[in-house]
Amino acid sequence: MDLSIIIVNYNVKALLEQTLLSVYKAIHDLQIEVIVVDNNSADESCAMVSEKFKDVVLIANTENLGFSKANNQGILISKGRNVLLLNPDTVVAEDTLTKTVQFLDNTPEAGALGVRMIDGRGDFLPESKRGLPTPAVAFYKMSGLAKLFPKSKRFGAYHLSYLNEHETHKADILSGAFMMIKKSVLDEVGLLDESFFMYGEDIDLSYRIVKAGYSNYYFADTTIIHYKGESTKKHSVNYVKIFYLAMAKFADKHFTKQQGWWFSVCIKLAIFARATMALMIRTINALKIFTFDFLLIFIGYYGLMRYWEIYNKFVVGGFYPPIYIKVHVPIYILMWLSGVYILGGYKEPFKLGKTIKGVFLGSFILLAIYALLPESLRFSRALILLGSTWSLLACVFIRVAYHFIKFKHFDTSASQMSQVFIVGNKEECERVKNILLNYPNRFKLLGFIKPQNENAKGDWIGSIKNLSLLIEIYKANEIIFCAKDISSAEIMDIMGQTSIKGIKYKIMPEMGAHIIGSNSKNTTGEFYSVNIAPALSSKEVQKKKRYFDLIMCGVFIVLMPILILKPKFMILIFRHWYKCLMGKMTWVSYQGVQDLDKLPKISNGVFSIGQELSNRKLDAQLISGINFNYALNYHWQNDLNCLAKVFFSNNFATLNSL
Repeated sequence: MDLSIIIVNYNVKALLEQTLLSVYKAIHDLQIEVIVVDNNSADESCAMVSEKFKDVVLIANTENLGFSKANNQGILISKGRNVLLLNPDTVVAEDTLTKTVQFLDNTPEAGALGVRMIDGRGDFLPESKRGLPTPAVAFYKMSGLAKLFPKSKRFGAYHLSYLNEHETHKADILSGAFMMIKKSVLDEVGLLDESFFMYGEDIDLSYRIVKAGYSNYYFADTTIIHYKGESTKKHSVNYVKIFYLAMAKFADKHFTKQQGWWFSVCIKLAIFARATMALMIRTINALKIFTFDFLLIFIGYYGLMRYWEIYNKFVVGGFYPPIYIKVHVPIYILMWLSGVYILGGYKEPFKLGKTIKGVFLGSFILLAIYALLPESLRFSRALILLGSTWSLLACVFIRVAYHFIKFKHFDTSASQMSQVFIVGNKEECERVKNILLNYPNRFKLLGFIKPQNENAKGDWIGSIKNLSLLIEIYKANEIIFCAKDISSAEIMDIMGQTSIKGIKYKIMPEMGAHIIGSNSKNTTGEFYSVNIAPALSSKEVQKKKRYFDLIMCGVFIVLMPILILKPKFMILIFRHWYKCLMGKMTWVSYQGVQDLDKLPKISNGVFSIGQELSNRKLDAQLISGINFNYALNYHWQNDLNCLAKVFFSNNFATLNSL
């Protein structure tokens, strides 16, 4: 047998399916076997493999054994003279397997090889080829010198960046995402070291192959896609820690004690630096718009206050006390911005409607609290109203300006909407289109692109030979390829064209139910699916819903002076308050009783989603759609909006009466 392909899977069913489809398209005349080792996935990966890929040898573990141990399970039962360790988030080209097997067979000194890899945006992945991570080499990488001097043999040794990515050459270290090894070499050097749970095992095996007298090769004559980050979150502090500790384990195993000590120091410094940087970036991203909002509102409010002092003699002495601008005004601003936050005004893509409603909500709460304050703390209701107006203008201005800087246009409604081309023949294009219809307001379909280089008529707006021109004309930002009608090699060739960089790429596998893609080497994979999992199916989301219920129990106590304005609403709230506090009920739940067995289970609600519409006649189909949409796109803001709408609509009937 020519080749045994071993794929270790953990909860990436959609990506695994695409990988297997690409593998079977690349077999040609080779004698191969495919072994999938599943590490106790919870996403029905095993059922998918058993149903759709009858020839695959499936090992279904009942626990997550880690990457090394799972690969060893596959290697021990493999029969091929070559073994390929392949990630489940890859797509191989049609010529990948034949070319790599042929190269190994024709290169006696070769022990293993890796290939040129690109990410989901067509960018070259530098870890396709690496040098031995000695303490010095690792220091050059972690200190940033490797990035500053990529063409230097000394500083660029980690990723061998001084070597041409389009030329085949020797490389000490290969990536475990695609690592083809001669079985005879594995028999000599041993299997993967199972003390490496995840990360580092490919470095260790590559180094042992080199130490045994064989050469590892970076093979540039074929390319694969590697959707990095689906199984692991690459920018998390936890990832940084696990990866660098694996590197330290490698150093302890292969370097001298003195080298290992120096390497350990570098590793700990790198973990601290990366973790600190990640925390800083996360904090800055979270607060940047809020900070701009606060500063602009404060500056404007200060100007309004001075104007009011000079031209309106409503304050004794003509000036407000220092405590007003130092304490009261910042609190006012926080109230306005809290309203914006509650209604989703800080969630990208920014929606101006949510921002405007948020300022109104903050103003409403502020005025309600202001009315309850003693006379000595009430300085000027007029200034609060003027400040509310200024806050509204400032928040809208900042979001429009931010949007223009980022997207170079003022249409905020189109910021995150994908402008999509579908490349494929009519039948597959229609299949993709039907999947996208499950995601309203997420995309704008620009048209179908013919996969052949010929004149396009009828349903197509152009052919693939004019793709870059069509992208420029129609301002497309996303392309979906139908794998049935265009080869993986052609897809990768298009992705690598510099003339159409900055485009999102996705692939619709033949017979697949998912449209799969990834926007960069550092982001998780993303896909559209026919089988949409409602957000409320997630335990994490249900936990957030529970937190919302608890928070609202406290909020209703604080807002009791306002709730008195709606006595029926207040009575209903406090009749069920204790049950919501103890988790026996939830503030908002489904409407009606039909089809609830098909939705994620949640507690009965004091109110139901869409209850403000209960004075209208809603048929069963419409109610079912409201419930499904609620479960599919659940967010705590939906519950908050529902409570607000019910409060103002006077529809105080409980769920059981609907």
